[in-house]
Amino acid sequence: MATWIVIYEGFGAFVVVVAILTTLVLRSRRLRQPTRIPPGFVRTDEVFMDPTTGIRQRVWFNQATGERFYETLPRD
Repeated sequence: MATWIVIYEGFGAFVVVVAILTTLVLRSRRLRQPTRIPPGFVRTDEVFMDPTTGIRQRVWFNQATGERFYETLPRD
């Protein structure tokens, strides 16, 4: 009986660890942005300062999909 309790608790801990690791991996992939401009994007005149990070960014636009790409500009 005690063996089943240990297995049950161990399995629960394993599930929690796997969930945390999966969340960390997926989150890091989602937040990673490519450094090169993807094909099909057109440069716009829009440049803005990201209010959360304070980084200047230029907007690129894909007319076929409506998707926007934000290029990080170097600090002056």
